[in-house]
Amino acid sequence: MTRPSAYVAKNTKAHHVVCWLKQGLTSARMMVFLLLTMALITSYQLITWQWQLPIIDLLRPSSSLSIEDMAVQLRLLPTMLVALLSGGLLGVVSILLQQLVKNTLASDTTLSVGSGAQMALLLVTLFLPSLGLYGSFWVAFIGAIVSMGTVFLLAMPSRMNPLVLVLSGLVVNILLSAVASLLLIFYSETAMGVMVWGSGVLTQSSWTVVQRLLIVAAGLAGFVTLLYRPLVLISLDDRQAKSLGVPINGIRLAVTLLAAFVTATIVSDLGGLSFIGLGAATLVNMLALRFLYQRLLMSFVLGGLLLWLTSNITIFLEHRLQFAFPAGALTGLLGAPLIIWLILRQRHQTIDSVTPMIVPERKPVNIGRWVVVVMMIASLALFIAPQIQVLTSPVSSLQQSMTIAWGLSDFSDWSLIQQYRLPRTVSAAATGVMLATAGVLLQTLTRNPMASPEVLGVSSGAALGVILGFVLLPSLGVTVSMGYLTLSGFITAGWVLGLIIWLSRRVQPSYLLLIGVAISALMGGVLSLIKLSGDPRLQAVLSWLSGTTYATNPNTAWWLTVAAIVLYGCAFVLIKPLQLLSLGRMVAQGRGVATTSTEKALLLLIALLSTASTLAVGPLSFVGLIIPHLAVTMGAATLQKQLPLAAILGAGLMVFADWFGRYVVFPYEIPAGTLAAIVGAGYFIYLMRKLR
Repeated sequence: MTRPSAYVAKNTKAHHVVCWLKQGLTSARMMVFLLLTMALITSYQLITWQWQLPIIDLLRPSSSLSIEDMAVQLRLLPTMLVALLSGGLLGVVSILLQQLVKNTLASDTTLSVGSGAQMALLLVTLFLPSLGLYGSFWVAFIGAIVSMGTVFLLAMPSRMNPLVLVLSGLVVNILLSAVASLLLIFYSETAMGVMVWGSGVLTQSSWTVVQRLLIVAAGLAGFVTLLYRPLVLISLDDRQAKSLGVPINGIRLAVTLLAAFVTATIVSDLGGLSFIGLGAATLVNMLALRFLYQRLLMSFVLGGLLLWLTSNITIFLEHRLQFAFPAGALTGLLGAPLIIWLILRQRHQTIDSVTPMIVPERKPVNIGRWVVVVMMIASLALFIAPQIQVLTSPVSSLQQSMTIAWGLSDFSDWSLIQQYRLPRTVSAAATGVMLATAGVLLQTLTRNPMASPEVLGVSSGAALGVILGFVLLPSLGVTVSMGYLTLSGFITAGWVLGLIIWLSRRVQPSYLLLIGVAISALMGGVLSLIKLSGDPRLQAVLSWLSGTTYATNPNTAWWLTVAAIVLYGCAFVLIKPLQLLSLGRMVAQGRGVATTSTEKALLLLIALLSTASTLAVGPLSFVGLIIPHLAVTMGAATLQKQLPLAAILGAGLMVFADWFGRYVVFPYEIPAGTLAAIVGAGYFIYLMRKLR
C-alpha cells in the first residue's frame, strides 16, 4: 500500500532533524575535545617556557622553593586555576539566567550584569576615592543588582518576552557604555586606568583569589542543589509552574541575586570578562543535553576551558607585543568567531514570528511641523550657540572666546560659519538621515524590530574594516587614502550585512542579535588593543571611533549631503517592493517582485548608508534603532510615512547632539555619538513602558 505523501514528508523532515541533531552533537563534541587539547598544549608550552625545574616540582610547597621559583609558581598555577574557576562560574550563571528567562541569548553580558558592576566601580573610584572602595565586592554587587533589575523592570510589561528582554539589556549596555565614554573625557587618566583594569586581568601572584572563587563555587553548587527542582519546573509556562507549587517570583529573585553575587565577585577581582559565559552557554545548547544538571556541569567545564585557553594565549601575546594585554579584550576576539560558527550550525531551525514591540499611537503625522523643528535646531546650532558660548565664558577670556566662536567682534563674516560651524551641522544632519533610513530598511526587510546597522554589527563591521585598512594598507605598500578606506569599510559592512540577511531566512530572529553581539564584542576587543598599544597612528583613530564631527570640512560635508540625498532617494524608490518583501518571499514573488535582485539592491543600499555615515563621523549607537520606533509612535503606520519622518527625526537628533556636545562644557567637547547614545537610550527606555 502506498503511504500518503504527508506521511512521507513528515518522516523525511523528522529524518533531517535527527541527522542535523547528530551532526550538531558530533561537531560540539569535537569542539570540546579541541578546546581541551588546545588548553593543555598551550599550558604545557607556557610551563616549559617559564618553569626551569622539572614539571613535578611545580606542585611542591612554595616554602621549599627559591624566591624566583616561588614567584613563577605563584604566577602560573593560580592564574590557570583562576581562569578555570571564573570561566566555569560565568558559564553556570549564563545557563541559570537562560533557564530563568527562557531565552538562549541571556547571559551576564546581554543582561548587563557585568557592565553594571563595572560602572559602579568606575563611579566610586572617580567620585568617592576616600572611601577606599576601589575593587570592593559590595560596590560591584550593588551595581550588578541595579543594572539587571533595570533590565527586568523594562521587560516586565511584556511579560518577559525574550526579544524585549534582550533589547532591554542592549539598551542598558549602550547607555552605560556611553556614560563611561563621557566620564573618560573629563577624567581621562583615572577613568582610563579603571577601564583598562576593567578589561579583565587574570594574572595572579597569590592563592587569595583562587580560595575566594572556590568558596563561591561551593556556595553556588549548594544553592543550585536547593533550587534544582523549581529551576526545572520554571522552564514551563508560569501558570503551569504556579499550579505545581513553584514560587515564581521568589525563584526569580533568588536566581537574580545569585547571578549578581557571582558576577560581582569575578568583576571585583578580575575585571570584565565578557562573552565567556555566553560562549559556554551557546556551546552547551549545541550539545542538546536533556537534563538541567548536565547543562550546568558542562557549562562549568566549557566556560573554564574557554577562559583557560584565553589566559594562556594572553600571556604569549603580552610577551610578543610587549604591552599589557587584557584577557577581556581577547575574549571578544576569540568568542565572536566561535559564536558566529555556532549560529551557522543552527541554520536548519525555523524562523519565529516577531510582533511589533512598541504600540503606535494612532495620530496623524505632520511632516511639515517636523521640518520646521529641525530647521530651528539647525539655526540654533549655527547662530545662537556662539552667543551662549561667549556669555558663559570667564570675563578674562572673553576676547579669546569671541575669537574661538566667531573670529571677529560682530556677525558680519559669514565665511567663518561656512568654514567651521556649517560643515559640522550639515554632516551631523546627513549622518542622521542615513542611519535612520538604514534602520527603517533593515527592520522592514528582516521583520525584526530590534534590527539596525549598529545593533546587528553592520556599523561595527564598517568601522573594523576602516581600522584594518588603516593598519594593513601601509604594510602592503599602499598609501592610505579615503578611497581605499571607504572600500575597506564597505567590504566588511557588506559581508556582515549579507551574513545577517542570509541567516534571517534560516535561524530564529534572536540569533541575528547574537551575531551583532559577537561583532560588537570583536570591535570592543580591537578598541581595547588600540587603547593599550601606544601606537600614535591608532590613537588618532580613537577620536573618530567616539562618533564626532570634529574632523569634517566643507568638501566632505557637501559630498556627504549629496550621498545622503541620493541614497535616501534610492530608498524611497524601493518602498513598494520592500513592503511586499516584508510580507514574505512567496507573497512578493506572487506579486511579480524579483525577490533576489530586490534583496541584493536593498543590501547594497543599507551597506552604503552604514559605511558612508561611519566613515564620516565614526560608528554611532542607537540612531538607527530608536528613530524608526519613534517615527511609529508618532503615527507613521505605513512605510511611506515612516521613511521621511524617520529621516527628519534622525537629522534632528544628530544636529542636537552635535550642537549640545560642542557648547555644554565649552571649551571641552563631548562627541555627538556619545550624546546621541545617552539621549536615544534614555528616550527609548521611556518608550518601553508601551511594550506589549
